[in-house]
Amino acid sequence: MMKFNRELYSKTALLKAAYNFTDRAYVHLDVDNKYYFVELYDKEGFEAVEDDEFLNEMLSQSVRHVVYQQTKDIRELLMARAMSTTLVTHPSAQEDKEAEIPAEAYFSEDKILQDWFKSDGADTE
Repeated sequence: MMKFNRELYSKTALLKAAYNFTDRAYVHLDVDNKYYFVELYDKEGFEAVEDDEFLNEMLSQSVRHVVYQQTKDIRELLMARAMSTTLVTHPSAQEDKEAEIPAEAYFSEDKILQDWFKSDGADTE
């Protein structure tokens, strides 16, 4: 049985590490006030999971979780920026609420659905 200090390892990292071994072993998880407990039971016909292998996976998942938490704000900012670019209007259009959309802003299906490999748009079959 392996035990992991709850102050050093997150529940998320433990679950992700355990999940990575469910193809080769049955995983039993338990917890008390101070530790997470992990028991691995090898599945028949599969390579045995060594404790050191699980320890390395716990460390890997813990680091990934820390990086995820540290970069969460920037990822949310990038996603918000990427999604909001389609909502941004030109300042002059904001001033004139009844401004019409210019004809060149519209695209026809013929222009969008062209074969990229045809240089002049003519059939080359």
